[in-house]
Amino acid sequence: MQRVSLALLVVAAAFAAMVFELGLGRNPQRAALFVFVGVLVVGYPLLFLCCKRGWWKIWQTCFLGMIGGMICTLPFTNGPFGIQFLLLVFVIAGAALGMLFWLIAIWRNVDLTCPKSFCLPCGMAYRVARKAMLRRDQFQSK
Repeated sequence: MQRVSLALLVVAAAFAAMVFELGLGRNPQRAALFVFVGVLVVGYPLLFLCCKRGWWKIWQTCFLGMIGGMICTLPFTNGPFGIQFLLLVFVIAGAALGMLFWLIAIWRNVDLTCPKSFCLPCGMAYRVARKAMLRRDQFQSK
């Protein structure tokens, strides 16, 4: 899970760098920090959801990156650029950063496991290993 956390930090820093480079907000440094923290605050619970649901495919991470890009544009609707331009830029960047996240965190990561702290509604501790997810998919396809 360390690789996944590192990849999320890279994605958050990339979104913040985009905000800073575009000069969005009255104070771009503050806006970039806000976006960085916002991506982390939304991203970590989303990682737990992805782990619980087994959403580790590249198209899923690209789609979630696109949604993240759309959310990043919300605070800057009255900025120097039109909202359509910002949406386009951030959605494309979100898809690219979702792919980058997948390459860093998921691709060839045989140690991809969910933390033991996930609990099912019945209270049982729950750990999903990548190999177990693959075995589950093979049994369900028969």
